[in-house]
Amino acid sequence: MKLEQAVQKRFINAITKQEELLTPSGALQVYQDLVYYRFLEVFEKAYPRFKKMVSKEKFSELIYKFLKVGAKDPILWRVSGEFKEFLIKENDLKIEFLEDLLEFEFLEVEMYMHKYQEYKEDIFTLESSYTLSADVNIRTFSYAVHHPDFDTNTQKFEKGEYTVLFYYERETQSIVYEEITPFISMFLQTITREQSISMFIDDRVKEYGVTREELLEVLLPILEQFRSKNIITTQTLHT
Repeated sequence: MKLEQAVQKRFINAITKQEELLTPSGALQVYQDLVYYRFLEVFEKAYPRFKKMVSKEKFSELIYKFLKVGAKDPILWRVSGEFKEFLIKENDLKIEFLEDLLEFEFLEVEMYMHKYQEYKEDIFTLESSYTLSADVNIRTFSYAVHHPDFDTNTQKFEKGEYTVLFYYERETQSIVYEEITPFISMFLQTITREQSISMFIDDRVKEYGVTREELLEVLLPILEQFRSKNIITTQTLHT
């Protein structure tokens, strides 16, 4: 922070006192330093886990390399997405799970920046039709980057297929994520407002060769929870 303040002071002095920094090379360096510290602040918040995996010097080096490429988006938080793509392409760190980790961290940023609207409440019923809420994201990763122990014990987790549900929790105003089974993932991504949950379950009974009661025993508590968290919805927006 002290170094950043020093750069800002140099910039102000150059403008107000017409100091020698207003040479083309000097002015450019001051400008680059100011942009660097702004990006550093944003990227540290967007990718805290990635930052912990590299040295402070390496993180700074990567930002300066990104500065040479240049950002295209005028919206600062979206520049974090451009930095993510740059890191994935660069990846001289040889971190095999880098893409999954960065995608995971940036999705949280995107969801925090999303505008969440209030909905009228309704009660879950099997005869109603539902669809996946616009507040929800589902991602499949090759590495268990969602697991709280992943960063400290990476070798414990095998490469595979991890499907993760992300949703906005209004009570805590936070992004929540949890791993879900392939069946639940399929369910969430195939339900539509054209078919009631009851009809959907009847189709799955035929497909899997189980009884309706067996399927309901597993699904009903999950569906009621999903409805209470607005993961599935038929709600109407407040006007």
